[in-house]
Amino acid sequence: MIRIAEKTDVPALAKLASAPDVWCDPPEELEGDFAGLLASEKDLVAVAEKEGRIIGFANIRLRTDYVAGTKSSPVAYLEGIAVAEEFRGKGTARALFEFCQSWAKEKGCTEFGSDCLITNEASYAFHMALGFKEIERTVHFAKKIEE
Repeated sequence: MIRIAEKTDVPALAKLASAPDVWCDPPEELEGDFAGLLASEKDLVAVAEKEGRIIGFANIRLRTDYVAGTKSSPVAYLEGIAVAEEFRGKGTARALFEFCQSWAKEKGCTEFGSDCLITNEASYAFHMALGFKEIERTVHFAKKIEE
């Protein structure tokens, strides 16, 4: 079952998102992040639930800033999606995405954006299977300013 996340889901969402192949942050830090997302009018957090257990989530945001490859505003942006390892490859992520896409249409969006790490081949394949098109590749840099 796919539904909109509720406050009581926050601990389960944070635990799922803290997995090494998702966001990697400690669950206690992510709980605050998810609480904020649930309170935001620009965000949707959808959950996949099976037998009372949260087995996946997707977070989309309505972005009004520039989104590479798009021409409209707002644009629905897939900020994160994750499915518990033992439930992957069974259509859960696709069902979450389709739920989010319907919500985005209701909010007036005509385009969807997303990104993934260049090394995340599974995420890349997932996006391509959903009909996304690769727009660009970037490399990010950082440098400490020395005194």
